[in-house]
Amino acid sequence: MSGVSRPTVALGLAAVALSLVTLVGLPTPLQAAAAIAVLILLPGQALTRLTPVTDPTLGALLVLVLGLGALTAVSTAMFYLAVWSWQACVVTMGVTTVLACVARGRKEVAS
Repeated sequence: MSGVSRPTVALGLAAVALSLVTLVGLPTPLQAAAAIAVLILLPGQALTRLTPVTDPTLGALLVLVLGLGALTAVSTAMFYLAVWSWQACVVTMGVTTVLACVARGRKEVAS
């Protein structure tokens, strides 16, 4: 049995760190970059790593599609539940990323 890979751990830690940095507040260009990473790229990457896709082009496309799809689902659910706020959305997407990393880590440890 092997342990959890460094990319999985790094992805989870980046999600936590960038979520906190986004919530604390940064200069606008940095906050926008951190928000894009937390809201789209990191969750998309974490979810893509759960699929058996090995083609890099398809993987890059899946990062965007899964990230935007997850963000749309989370935002829509929050809107309909009347609990939408950008802070809650950032935290939820950060948690989604961490949970996907935990699932990936469990797969890595099991194999």
